[in-house]
Amino acid sequence: MRLIDDRVDDDFLMRPAPARTETRELMLQEIDAWEGQCLGHAEQGPLPDPVRRAMQDIVLVSDLGETPWRGLADAMRRDVEEREMADWEDFLSYAEGATVAPATVFIYLLAAQPGRTGFHCDLPEAPVTYAVDLGIFCYLVHILRDLAKDAERSDRLVTIPQSLLAEAGLEKSGLSEAVRARDPRISQLAVLVRARANGHLELGRQSLARLKPFLGRREYFALSGLIRIYETLFERFSADFFEGLAAAPELELSLRADLLNARAEP
Repeated sequence: MRLIDDRVDDDFLMRPAPARTETRELMLQEIDAWEGQCLGHAEQGPLPDPVRRAMQDIVLVSDLGETPWRGLADAMRRDVEEREMADWEDFLSYAEGATVAPATVFIYLLAAQPGRTGFHCDLPEAPVTYAVDLGIFCYLVHILRDLAKDAERSDRLVTIPQSLLAEAGLEKSGLSEAVRARDPRISQLAVLVRARANGHLELGRQSLARLKPFLGRREYFALSGLIRIYETLFERFSADFFEGLAAAPELELSLRADLLNARAEP
């Protein structure tokens, strides 16, 4: 998943407009090939051959299903086709593939157990049910954390719907300059994004509580610890957004180090 996402974000979307137009169909074909490899329908594509074989031997004989791979592929096609993200419904539709799909795989990995014919997951609800709000919350924190960097690189990397930008009095084309100028409208935009994220955080906490009885101690420790990192970053953006933006990289490194050095308690 990381491979095809990076190919789109760090390669294709960074090209000048004429180059994107010229290579758009080739990039869409590469996404199709990636999806085909993940689903076992194709041998050739961007996945290295050992990874493709491992997918066939492990993932495709498990009960994860095809939905996460199809979902991410659809989100990547949307990026490559440069479709407009007009409103929050467009964002949620995009997020199903861009963030809920990887989060679903993560939840599955934490809960799955090996069986004679592959891994299986015995959660009372489908993994995606737990992943939706946790994934979207973390994604919105990512958007806040990376706003300056993404806007500086390309407004095509900014996945904030036009409706929220307009509510804050902003346009994508001027985001980078507004961040550099510490424009108060950026702080207003952060308030709007945080308000959306907060609702998903509350529902995500409920998902964590429902998951806890069905995960091993270490698995729950890893998941809850990761969510705490995002919660801490989220709260850091609640006062002065620009100060939070400046402090975020060092804070995240410290939080991740603390998690890696900690031990799961009974």
